Amino acid sequence: MITLKIENEKVESIFLNEFQSNTEKFFEFIQNSYDKMKTSTSQESSVSDLVKSQETSMSKTWDNVEDRAWDEL
Repeated sequence: MITLKIENEKVESIFLNEFQSNTEKFFEFIQNSYDKMKTSTSQESSVSDLVKSQETSMSKTWDNVEDRAWDEL
């Protein structure tokens, strides 16, 4: 069991007015929000990893020894 003391007026207002002081709904909302945030962070990380891989691949392609003659043109 957890006891929650809300000292932020805005959060307290949300808890009282939007959740009608229902702690189950409030904590369910927090959990769902956390899950969405983790999923979003994971997706952003995957996209970042993909971009890094593409940049590495492109730099290797652009710096190919066989294509240096084209670079001089």
